[in-house]
Amino acid sequence: MQTQIDLRAQFENETASITAFAQARMGLKPGQTIVKLDTYSIICVPYRLSINGAVLIASFSREELAFFQRYVNGLAGLTLIFQPGNSPNPLKIFARCFLKSVSPMKGRESVGLLEVLFKPCPPDLLSILFDYFMLLDRLKVEYEDFKGKLISINADSAKVMGFNNYCLLIQGAEQAKVALYALASDTLAFLVPMNGPQLEIGNPVQIKLFFRSFQFAVPGAVSNVTRLQNGVQKIMATVQYSSELVSIIEQYRFAERLSAKTVTAAASQAAQT
Repeated sequence: MQTQIDLRAQFENETASITAFAQARMGLKPGQTIVKLDTYSIICVPYRLSINGAVLIASFSREELAFFQRYVNGLAGLTLIFQPGNSPNPLKIFARCFLKSVSPMKGRESVGLLEVLFKPCPPDLLSILFDYFMLLDRLKVEYEDFKGKLISINADSAKVMGFNNYCLLIQGAEQAKVALYALASDTLAFLVPMNGPQLEIGNPVQIKLFFRSFQFAVPGAVSNVTRLQNGVQKIMATVQYSSELVSIIEQYRFAERLSAKTVTAAASQAAQT
């Protein structure tokens, strides 16, 4: 069993980007995050978290941004609210910090980034981050395990996975609705309608998938094209690792195994009667 010291050493340089997936798995309530600078309370949204510190997004005017830069290298307080799925009550975590920087977000007017360093990281936050980083490590292993093991998309599998039967092919500024008919951790198979873009092997693509749990885009490249007589294109795309996709496949495979065990147990019981 790994100790806190082992985990700290293992994840010292890991950073969690706070996506919808990260929020859901950590139980983070992003709209309830506050940075305290002197007598000022700034409502923020977590952007990145690590065991060493955090980067947060806040709305600032140009004058406010310049004003709060005077607090750089001073003390700050960070309040985060979590409510993991198995917890009936929210968990409030307060971290004492140094304010490392206040800077404008590139390409975004009226948006600033606050970077804080923990002194030290609170134990409850350490535990949440360690659990999340271990989850990501497991999903990366399962990405390899699930490669090439296609799951056909039908009414039953879509229901178990929470797939909304909606999928978009994205190429640059263009989007086209496509029909997903199979998926694996490294592969998406879909049909492009007659009026959709003409694809060739090697074309880079992004496929946006809509599930009840998450909506997310997966980058990849076309690996196979079959042009049907009616003008529809049957496409196979090799896709990069996506924690959202692998997590959904993991839960589907678990439900599949559980269902198989239930059927086997029922058959065994029937044979004994």
